[in-house]
Amino acid sequence: MKVYKLCLGLTAALTLAGCAGVHYGHMRMEPVDQRAMDAASAQVRQAEREERAEARKERREMLMDEADAIRRAGGTQRPVYIID
Repeated sequence: MKVYKLCLGLTAALTLAGCAGVHYGHMRMEPVDQRAMDAASAQVRQAEREERAEARKERREMLMDEADAIRRAGGTQRPVYIID
């Protein structure tokens, strides 16, 4: 009976020690701050959104420059539409 209680106590102690943190192989995964992760994710999304807006603006300027060059070369006052 003492051996059973010893094994039960040892198993309980090991189980509780194992639940203290998540381990993956030799690495220990610490709990993360979800708010900090959400804030960092929002900053990344905002930066990507700004990059896409800048790329659209540059593309639009390039198309307008091409249309202006075609209009000047042709000598027409009609609007020139470039469909990309």
